[in-house]
Amino acid sequence: MRLLKGIYHHLRHLYMWAKLHPRLALALCTILCAIFLIAGWLLTRPGALLGPQDGTWYRSQINKDLYVGLDPNYPPFTEWTPDQIEGIEADIAREIGNRLGVTTSILIMGYDGLYDSLYTGYVDMIIFGLSADPAYEEWVYYSRPYYDAGQILVSRVAAPVDNIRELDGKTVAVELASAGDIAAQRWVRRLHALDIQRHLLPDEAMHAVQLGEADAALVDTVSARLYLADHDDLRLASKTTVANGYVIAMRKANFRLNAEVDQALADMIADGTLDAIIARWL
Repeated sequence: MRLLKGIYHHLRHLYMWAKLHPRLALALCTILCAIFLIAGWLLTRPGALLGPQDGTWYRSQINKDLYVGLDPNYPPFTEWTPDQIEGIEADIAREIGNRLGVTTSILIMGYDGLYDSLYTGYVDMIIFGLSADPAYEEWVYYSRPYYDAGQILVSRVAAPVDNIRELDGKTVAVELASAGDIAAQRWVRRLHALDIQRHLLPDEAMHAVQLGEADAALVDTVSARLYLADHDDLRLASKTTVANGYVIAMRKANFRLNAEVDQALADMIADGTLDAIIARWL
């Protein structure tokens, strides 16, 4: 009873003070509310004491495992050999596992089942020439790009072309109905004149450049790198004309794993490991 009377006495004094100093009381209430809101956010944000936890991350750290889904039918990115799954993406997945201090287990599945396996928790991440897809953005987190598979200009070393604007009044060879073909059609409206020469395959488009039938070819970087490995009379432009970044897909709920994978990729880019992996296969 005495406690209740004491509380009432203090509250009454506080009320009287607030009536005498309304502006100061309002400012004090605003500051206290802000403190409570900030404290609540700090305590309940993902990973905080009272916030949601990333169970996948903690499981991987306890069990020292990381499950990665891919379809091994896309050389040189993924390929099924008698010994193991090999390729750029397989190497990237294993290197990420090493940097996270876990063992990467690669699970083989069809392309159509990749997102299903991620949604159900069968795998922790999927990597298979994926581009960020808005259809999955509600629950999927996409990492920073690890490779740009976009359209790039290929020209002769003796007559280099580094920008599509340099093709004004000239001829560009493309693969029929490809992203390069679509991009070239858009540039027709921006330049004074641009002749588009269409081929069934990107290799045929680049061969036309070698023969002098076209001034440059606009093809995907994978085809370009593979073709240029055996043709030193051709060169690549310094950057893609149409970007298409390949990314790793993970569940948004696994916020800690997402951050760690992004950091691992950033470190691999900074120390040259990623370029070395790509150069090994392309």
